[in-house]
Amino acid sequence: MRAQARALAAILWVAITSVTALLLLPDAVAGLPEAWGADLGMSASIRFGVSAAMILAGVLGVVLFRPGLRLGGGRIALFALPVALVLILVLLAIAVAAGVAIRNPVAAVPASLMGIGFAAILAQVIGEELLLRGLLQPILVDAWGKGPGVLASAGLFTLIHVAGGWDDPVSLLNITLAGIWFGLLALRTGGLLAPILAHFGYNWGEEALIGAYPNPGVGDFGAVFDFDLAGPAILGGSVDGFNASLVLSVLLALAVLPLAWPRRGEGAGA
Repeated sequence: MRAQARALAAILWVAITSVTALLLLPDAVAGLPEAWGADLGMSASIRFGVSAAMILAGVLGVVLFRPGLRLGGGRIALFALPVALVLILVLLAIAVAAGVAIRNPVAAVPASLMGIGFAAILAQVIGEELLLRGLLQPILVDAWGKGPGVLASAGLFTLIHVAGGWDDPVSLLNITLAGIWFGLLALRTGGLLAPILAHFGYNWGEEALIGAYPNPGVGDFGAVFDFDLAGPAILGGSVDGFNASLVLSVLLALAVLPLAWPRRGEGAGA
């Protein structure tokens, strides 16, 4: 009973703090970047502000709930970042072959701006992973078991994105699959390093490497390449880009299956 109450309290903590950060902080910091003199200042302030709030909520949650936070590692963690980048490149290759991806000339971007983008993406990923896979998932696994714990944390990950404005059904499916992937990475490696690397690899690859998000256009911090996606939504041609692609659904399922397969001597419901 104590574990169940702890799980419920952790769910409420993560849901309330993350949704509050997403819904209230953008307006709260909107007036702060006037000294920067550009829209980029507002965008950066909002992104860093929301990420900082989620990181703070995660740290406070770890202190309050003591989930046994670990960094983890091992061979799976070593491959997490390359696998995420390969996933992005496979999506792009399929889109190019199908005539969906259009390469545009790339505007010169200062290295300092790319560095700010790198930091913004990393901060966002750390905030989400600390809350969902570092704080919440270990508590849910302890209360409900491995499978339900991973699925429940992935479900809350999706609901947080709904609060952030995501509503396309395929996008939400892919966010859920990604949440399961990150959760299994955390479970298999015993810590946060692998899910952070995989999550960062996908987000950075999509936004800053190939410039496919937002679609069309390029993010506020520029990109190495600039690809717009136009055509069938199942191949990434919608405003959600690859996030609404059924090709991504298949690739994420392929990433999840080896991690979900029970290891020798381990039951499927263990």
